[in-house]
Amino acid sequence: MKQTMTFQHEERFLLRFAQMVRKPIALLAGYYSKVLDTEINLRQTLLLLNAQLAFFFTVFSDCSLFFRALFIFWLCDALFKCKRARVIGR
Repeated sequence: MKQTMTFQHEERFLLRFAQMVRKPIALLAGYYSKVLDTEINLRQTLLLLNAQLAFFFTVFSDCSLFFRALFIFWLCDALFKCKRARVIGR
């Protein structure tokens, strides 16, 4: 009985946490939809955020050549994933 109550409490906590995390992403998806003039879902929003973060680290990094190459690879991978998901390059 006690174990069932603990699982139910943890499940409710995880659902509330997921809703808290999803809300700002949904607001950002709405913003992207207005800017791009097309409907953007949550997955596409996360892909765009990944590409923006990769771009930020690639352009504004002051580190060794190895890390710069790693950031460039990350940026190319992020852009390829956006293109494959039809977020960019329609």
